[in-house]
Amino acid sequence: MRPTDYIASLFKPSGGPGEEPAAYDFDPISSYFYNRSAEEEALQTIDAETTADLDLNAVFEQIDRTTSRVGQQYLYARLRTLRGEEDAADFDRRVGVFENDDELTQRCAGHLARLSSDDAYDFQRLIFDTPVKVRRIGLVYALTAAAIVSLLLAPFYPLLLLLFMAIYAVNLVIHYGNKLNITRYAFAVRQLAAALKTARYLASEQAPGSDEAAQPIRRVAQVEHRSRIVGAQGDGGNDFAAIAWLVFELVKIAFNIETILFHRFTGSITAHREAIHDVFRFIGETDAAISVMRLRRGTPTCRPTFIEGKYLEAVQVVHPLIPGCVANTLTLDGTGLLLTGSNMSGKTTFVRTVMLNALLGETICTCFAEGFTAPYMRLHSSIRIADDVSEGTSYYLQEVLTVKRLLEAAEQPSPCLFVLDELFKGTNTTERIAAGKAVLARLNRGPHIVLAATHDIELAELLRGDGYELHHFREEVADGQLVFDYRLHTGPLTTRNAIRILELYDYPPELIAEALDTQEKLLGGRDAPVL
Repeated sequence: MRPTDYIASLFKPSGGPGEEPAAYDFDPISSYFYNRSAEEEALQTIDAETTADLDLNAVFEQIDRTTSRVGQQYLYARLRTLRGEEDAADFDRRVGVFENDDELTQRCAGHLARLSSDDAYDFQRLIFDTPVKVRRIGLVYALTAAAIVSLLLAPFYPLLLLLFMAIYAVNLVIHYGNKLNITRYAFAVRQLAAALKTARYLASEQAPGSDEAAQPIRRVAQVEHRSRIVGAQGDGGNDFAAIAWLVFELVKIAFNIETILFHRFTGSITAHREAIHDVFRFIGETDAAISVMRLRRGTPTCRPTFIEGKYLEAVQVVHPLIPGCVANTLTLDGTGLLLTGSNMSGKTTFVRTVMLNALLGETICTCFAEGFTAPYMRLHSSIRIADDVSEGTSYYLQEVLTVKRLLEAAEQPSPCLFVLDELFKGTNTTERIAAGKAVLARLNRGPHIVLAATHDIELAELLRGDGYELHHFREEVADGQLVFDYRLHTGPLTTRNAIRILELYDYPPELIAEALDTQEKLLGGRDAPVL
């Protein structure tokens, strides 16, 4: 074991006895996204609510084919950041380079493997963490000078050895006090050399972005030289190496070598932080592009087409998390979508599928469809809403706050895609339908596209003049079984199966009869919609 391994282990998370690490630990994977989002301006960052609505973490696990941890962090951040149509096109060009050159892909993947250990997750800390400064650095330099002078003059003035020993004792406290600071950076710094070597090899292969990365690589090389004292904390694996390490450790203590170099290192990190970030992006973009190339080769996908205007066409679109997903086609030309159907029929999954593919198209220029055409839009959703006990927020109030954010986004001139499921289901039927009609009508104005799933068929009539097309999913009761076809059908839902399904699952006959009688009274002889 390395002499500093125990101290270092105190700063690394560990599981319980016998606990296997999770295949995807999103704390380190998402750390770059959250750190960068606090500093970077983007068209939109996908918030936690929409991430949950789209099951985006599970989707990431499904599509991730990166080699390095840096690439994995970068790909995750890309999936949750909209930067505009030009950025998507640039990323697609990078992917295209690897699609057309298998040998380049293999060589680059081999270089990226240097950063495949979990320690590489910490590399991004050098970009965002504030370095711990060495306190009283002036005193450290003075003690170092005194130690050198006393040792040089000791042959002539032996009593100076006592002074040297006193200074050594003070330097010992300084050295091991600073050792904790060094240990906090050790895992990140050890990856700096590996990252620099990886970037150099990728640049030598002329991977996309190599010309832009040349200058940052040279600047980071200056930091890497000073980082070796921080990253190499007794790596000896045999007795001779351990003795050599001990001798070197005693010398470092005597003259504060490690403390002074750490002080200079932290200054270099601060001065070259943007260059380190550029190297991180170069590695991450290369790995992410290779990952998307692999995804495209292994799964039927298409590149999206971005257009101007209020138009969306998703041809044979599917959800990547659903094996054997039934493909559907939707075309909206100047209209929104009002989608009806019973529970489990597929309406919520479908609107989620369209939005997810819009996101994938805008971030990695890849859609799970035969064709996908739409404007480049900001994305907002209201699908999975839960009350917040800690904040004392009821389900309905949480809905109100979520929908308010959507209404505020609709005031912006740039197009948005709004996806809503069962709007205002936290309140009574009359007010739900009235408020839902008003919200959906307002969201659908201007350049925005709205996809709304609902049980409230009454909304179809109320929104007739507000630019909505009506589609539905249906189910049938056949041979005592509930059968869903998961096909998108045009027009309103006309079948009645809700009470029939209760009967199918052996509800008491008298209850079924009472339900049918009540339905007849409520409808006054009119056909009943599925609810």
